[in-house]
Amino acid sequence: MPDAKVLVTGAAGLIGRHVVNALTQRGGVEIHAATRSLAHETKNGDIRWHKVDLLDHRQRIQLLDSAEPQTIIHCAWVTDHGAYWTAPENLDWASATIALAREGHERGAKRFVGVGTCAEYAWGGAEPLSEETTPLEPKTLYGVSKDATRRVLESYSQTSDLSFAWARVAMLYGAGEFENRFVASLARALVRGEPAKMSSGKLTRDFLDARDVGAAIAAVAMSPVKGAINIGSGQPTTLLQVGETLAQLAGHPDLLKPGALSDRPNEPASLVMDVARLTGEANFRPRITLEQGLADALAHWRAEARV
Repeated sequence: MPDAKVLVTGAAGLIGRHVVNALTQRGGVEIHAATRSLAHETKNGDIRWHKVDLLDHRQRIQLLDSAEPQTIIHCAWVTDHGAYWTAPENLDWASATIALAREGHERGAKRFVGVGTCAEYAWGGAEPLSEETTPLEPKTLYGVSKDATRRVLESYSQTSDLSFAWARVAMLYGAGEFENRFVASLARALVRGEPAKMSSGKLTRDFLDARDVGAAIAAVAMSPVKGAINIGSGQPTTLLQVGETLAQLAGHPDLLKPGALSDRPNEPASLVMDVARLTGEANFRPRITLEQGLADALAHWRAEARV
């Protein structure tokens, strides 16, 4: 018999699907997966799927009454590539997330894990980005909405018996991501034999395969960790290094075109996570190397190109 009921929202998304997979592999968990559409439903009998619009109060309550979760892992949010930074829907999701945590707790949920972002931090200061010492100064509606949601829920958890954790995610990539994201855009061009245009590639980022992101969040959820916790590799990698690795793996180093696109203004030179809490308290370390993750991304887009 399962020893826990876990509800995962956004379960068909880039992160959520891998949270579900990690929980399935873990065993001993009754998994309830919530999506806006059941188009991505798997045939795994260990997962109970729910079609729900979490922005709808009535549907949220029906979901909670049906699933009766002890733990809620909330991955759903507005994620449209590029648009999410300023989308007004960020306000809707902040409100719905706070409501979901309260409504779930009132119905018996004991733990709530939300998904945050490195965009909550002040950029351009000392590195690596630390949960304990780096100032929180989000500059976008997305980052502000995430941070405000965390602040409210952290305060709520301190006046109740709700165990609360907030997973701040670094730069993830992987099969199924939006095709215009950095890794996907280069991989798509390379598998088609087209010039892979990119910026100068001087910026340094913390890359983590979406499969490891999902597994890390699942590990956090099933641990006693509370508060903000970084989800990343902790390894600095330049955009150019990623581009060159992809091009070599694709067998087309000649197609990579650094500098063909302008560098974006006001981008921080480096964004790398301090992952001491993740490795120490949640006992999680990435399993997928950058080279393997990029090779798998190439294989995904190569298969997509043949469809």
